[in-house]
Amino acid sequence: MDNIEILKQQISEQIALEEHLCKVLEEQLIEFDDDIFSEAKNTLEKAVEVLEKNYSSLNETLDKLEENSSNPYAGNGVSLYHFSNHNSKNRIISKMLRDDYSALNLITISNTLLHTTALALDSEEIANLALNNLKLLAPIVVRLGELVPNIAIKELNFKNPKIDLKTFEIALKNTKDAWSINEYS
Repeated sequence: MDNIEILKQQISEQIALEEHLCKVLEEQLIEFDDDIFSEAKNTLEKAVEVLEKNYSSLNETLDKLEENSSNPYAGNGVSLYHFSNHNSKNRIISKMLRDDYSALNLITISNTLLHTTALALDSEEIANLALNNLKLLAPIVVRLGELVPNIAIKELNFKNPKIDLKTFEIALKNTKDAWSINEYS
């Protein structure tokens, strides 16, 4: 497989990931109560906006590669990834966000893979595109991770009003501390 075909395959897979998650997120947004989960809703709306922009630019790049390819049909076999379609009104929002966080992490590591591959294959334009897409998504992943403790506590409080709502602050601090470790042991 030549360099262009390798890049086409990875871009096709990236498009499939981003496009599918974008559709799932759009369906989820319908379920959010604007008053209770507004920050989470705003974060997912931003994710949809970024994913749409990212997969659109990836599609344009793939089209250019197709035009310059000796085999215009190679590399179009898109791997299918399935993220849960969270369209149940009874779904717990914190668990939905957990799944979104995981899916977005898959997409960010896939952007890292595409960036690395493009660098290795001397495709600066694609490397820069993948890195830019990664930079746009990484803050969204971090924000979702920060929102989950607060949302989990709110959901618990719906069932048990004696739950201290400030518990999320301890959970958030502990989580941030866990991620701030600078060495691998």
